[in-house]
Amino acid sequence: MAEPAPIDPRLLSLLACPRDHAPLQTDGHRLCCPHGHRYPVVDGIPVFLLPETEQTIGLTAASLRAAQTRDGAPLFIDTVGVSEEERRGIQRDWRADAEVDAVISYLIGATCGFGYLGQIGRLRRYPIPGVPLPRGEGRLMLDIGCSWGRWSVAAARKGWVPVGLDPSLGALAASRRAFAGREPPMHRVCGDARYLPFRADVFDAAFSYSVLQHFSEADAETAFAEIGRVLARGGLAKIQMAHAGGLRSRQIVRRHRDVADAPFRVRYWSLERLRATFTRRIGPGRLSAEAFGGLGLLADDWSLVSMKAKLLITASGFIRAIARIAPALIRLADSVYVDAVKR
Repeated sequence: MAEPAPIDPRLLSLLACPRDHAPLQTDGHRLCCPHGHRYPVVDGIPVFLLPETEQTIGLTAASLRAAQTRDGAPLFIDTVGVSEEERRGIQRDWRADAEVDAVISYLIGATCGFGYLGQIGRLRRYPIPGVPLPRGEGRLMLDIGCSWGRWSVAAARKGWVPVGLDPSLGALAASRRAFAGREPPMHRVCGDARYLPFRADVFDAAFSYSVLQHFSEADAETAFAEIGRVLARGGLAKIQMAHAGGLRSRQIVRRHRDVADAPFRVRYWSLERLRATFTRRIGPGRLSAEAFGGLGLLADDWSLVSMKAKLLITASGFIRAIARIAPALIRLADSVYVDAVKR
């Protein structure tokens, strides 16, 4: 049996038990806290998912099983959250020496709403956007819901040392295969944003895009509080959220009221509630418009998305430019960034 990949010492120095925040020690195969809680380590990726909690996404149970049994290694397809047809595509296309990892090529459809549908199984390069953070200068950034790591890579290129957290063991393993040794250093942790497995006051920034908007308001508020706990004093949280008053959002909310209780769907927040919740859980919050006419409209994705997405990106960019001199237009934005600085 091959020796387990060790945990990077710097990552280990940041970790804490997600149940009681106690320090952790490693024996190579798992991490243990003084109170007897144990967590598996898979190819250098510690797994901190808690089976006793109600999960926010179904693939969490699959990641727990895979971490305990190592079944499905190295791809861990059961934990990726793709369709049966896409699973067959991954197995058919998988090659260790491929320019683009097959798991990421099929996972790409969940990266940019409907914009990447034409790239599923056909991806020729990794789409890495520019992360909207200042230069990192070697500081620590937590990437919440990192999936295959596009924002972590973007942050690393900008001088941050990113720690990506996601409940999908398969997505994290794909990220490691795709970028280890090719990009600046980054760390990966399999975990739950509501129970962050980190010591308090260690991160200089926390970033999340198109993730926490899927949580119920109660779960999201728990996650915000955890972000506040692990941020250092003066640390910045920059979180993208869906806005209930947006041009497109209001139509979607009216159309999909019958699925209001679906577990993994977009939740739309009012600006006032976002500002108040972030201020209470992290620190004073400032809101800015991120996109108009939809979610996930990134200009950096231009060369890969559909013509419809290109039109939406163009329109969104135009309205966002106007919003810089007419701030009240934020009330029509479908997607907003909340910037909160820890008190």
